[in-house]
Amino acid sequence: MPKVDRVMRKADDDQPVVDTTGKGLGVRGTPVNGVADVDLNKDGTVVPNGKGMSVVPGWRDLPYFLVPKRLTGQFPGARGKADTFCFTMGERPFQNGPVATGRDLQQDAPTHGNIVPPQFVSLDQFQQDLAHTRQSWTIDEV
Repeated sequence: MPKVDRVMRKADDDQPVVDTTGKGLGVRGTPVNGVADVDLNKDGTVVPNGKGMSVVPGWRDLPYFLVPKRLTGQFPGARGKADTFCFTMGERPFQNGPVATGRDLQQDAPTHGNIVPPQFVSLDQFQQDLAHTRQSWTIDEV
């Protein structure tokens, strides 16, 4: 699977928190502060149009305002929240393809992509598919 990184809050077991706020493992299906990560059909299915959970090939590719402030020594100007962490999953090159069953990486730029459903699925199913990757994520802030 391609290597992807994402800033998320962590649970007590050092794995990402599963949630739909944009700071965890999941997508905003309904807008949070005016932002939704996926488009939904009237029946609640996720439209497979390239939108999904935002990821980058390495945490140093993140915008400065997302990188946790404690990493300013490694990333000058980092201003992210203290309760977030840089998580990584996978090891192959950052390119389009399967991330896991029911999830694909779709790049929209060399240093950004989204984990998307490869076909129409319910929002609940897509959230579950993302949550099933929880044990695959590790913190990488080196």
